[in-house]
Amino acid sequence: MVRKSQSILEYIIVLSAIIVAVIAMAKGPVTDAVNKMFTDATGMMESKTGSFAATAGTSAAMQNAH
Repeated sequence: MVRKSQSILEYIIVLSAIIVAVIAMAKGPVTDAVNKMFTDATGMMESKTGSFAATAGTSAAMQNAH
């Protein structure tokens, strides 16, 4: 019975080490991908907001001229 418990404990320790290694290896690329996604989304929103503001400003100026 003691040997069976020891064997189960060894499997748990090995599995834990594998999980930690996988998380550590995945953290870098995943973090980089998420940061790039947010940077791209932010740039797109800023670009669209700027073009919308320019269009809205032009339309308002044209309405005021009449």
